[in-house]
Amino acid sequence: MDADTARRLNVLAGQLAEALMTAAICAREIQAVARTEIAEAELGHRPDGFVPRPLGPVERPLLDESTLSVIWKGKSLHLGNTLAFRLLERLARCPNQYVTHLDLLRDVWEDELLATATIRSLVRQLRCKLRGAGWVDLATAIRGHNGHYVLSL
Repeated sequence: MDADTARRLNVLAGQLAEALMTAAICAREIQAVARTEIAEAELGHRPDGFVPRPLGPVERPLLDESTLSVIWKGKSLHLGNTLAFRLLERLARCPNQYVTHLDLLRDVWEDELLATATIRSLVRQLRCKLRGAGWVDLATAIRGHNGHYVLSL
């Protein structure tokens, strides 16, 4: 096997590992929901006392590529042609779904070989910009967990 093939296999193995970790996280979340539903059916109420709120439309940030701005709750914030804009756009594309650090490096930076600290630093900068605009709820909706990031709406 030549070095290029070995490198490609290494990248694919990393991507597979990330996909399996995401699947495991999703499976745990599904299992927790199923257990709660079973307990609710057996007890007649939720065991944790949670009262679900009615589900309404999820308000998502709108990313305007013509102005390179994000629009949230009727207000606009210009991010410009920056990595922060591209990161938020990537997370908003699939809200409530974890995105692996490899996918972010590929989609935002177009480079799989950068350190994951690069993502953490940009997430921190983006949160600061959003908080500065008064969008604390949107800033806190960007979450990271074990190399996976999500926009929880």
